[in-house]
Order: sequence, then C-alpha cells, then structure tokens
Amino acid sequence: MPNTLPQMNLSHDESIFLRHWIYDEMHYQTSQGLAKRLQVTHQVAPAEFAALLAVAMPDVLEQEAAGMGLPPPEPPVWPWPGDECKRRIAEAKSLLARKLPAARQG
Repeated sequence: MPNTLPQMNLSHDESIFLRHWIYDEMHYQTSQGLAKRLQVTHQVAPAEFAALLAVAMPDVLEQEAAGMGLPPPEPPVWPWPGDECKRRIAEAKSLLARKLPAARQG
C-alpha cells in the first residue's frame, strides 16, 4: 500500500537536526548525542518528533537508514527559534489528524 500521508517540507537545518536525532535515538545506549541533549534541554518529548517525522520523513526505510548509517557531517543545531518548534509539531499533528481518519475508514 503506498504511503498516502501528506508530506511536510523541512528546512535544511530541520532535516539535519532530525537526522541527527534519529541517529542519537538509535544509539542511545552507547552515548547521548547532541541532538538528543538539545531535545531534552528544550523539553520536547520524543513522541513530538515522531509526529514531525511521520509527515516530514514518512518513509520508514529512510528513517532506518538515518539511524543505522553515519550521522550527517554537519553538527546539529536547534533550528526552531522561540515557539517555532511547537508550531511545526502542531502543523505536523494537524496534517496527521486530517489524513488518519480517512485512512481508518478504509
């Protein structure tokens, strides 16, 4: 079944950060990476980033590759000034909410 979720475009910095974050999540037992530390510092729950990833990077094979391969060469920086992270997560959840009820109906 093709992925029919709406897709959200990420900025370059958002993409780099989220790829680092996926890598950090996959390797949390060996060390806590900078993206994970930034996530904790900014008090964003992992599930919030999962919603963002569901619409920004819906291909689970791409997510797996980001976690299993090498992290991006650029260091992660927090790409959301002020309340921008909350706004982007709300945007992602809104996209998911619009699409998921239709998917459940068949």
